[in-house]
Amino acid sequence: MPPDARAVIPGDGTFSVAIVGESHYQPAITAVCGPRTEEGVDDLEVEACLVLEDGNPYDSEAVRVDIRGRTVGYLSRAGARHYRKALAKLGVRPVTAYCQARIRGGWDRGEDDQGFYGVYLDIPKV
Repeated sequence: MPPDARAVIPGDGTFSVAIVGESHYQPAITAVCGPRTEEGVDDLEVEACLVLEDGNPYDSEAVRVDIRGRTVGYLSRAGARHYRKALAKLGVRPVTAYCQARIRGGWDRGEDDQGFYGVYLDIPKV
């Protein structure tokens, strides 16, 4: 695959793969969604970028999830390994790939009633 090629992972429309670590990236997700509202967001569809993060100090096989240039979380440890094995099985050198994602949650009803955002990817389930 040429270095400037764009790899896209097709999904089945279920958005069934939840990412992990979003609690650490709520400000980044808020920047993508806009200010919190009483109802939050329900299935805001965006494009996500999957980035192999070999230099991650906690997991050398981590796969980072970025949306609009901002890190919003990671594939689970098992999901990252599955994704990397699938790339190797296809004979594809490490690439940055794109997929569809949906963001849910993020409500703010005051009085300590605030919900975290969750991010769900439309990629084959592990």
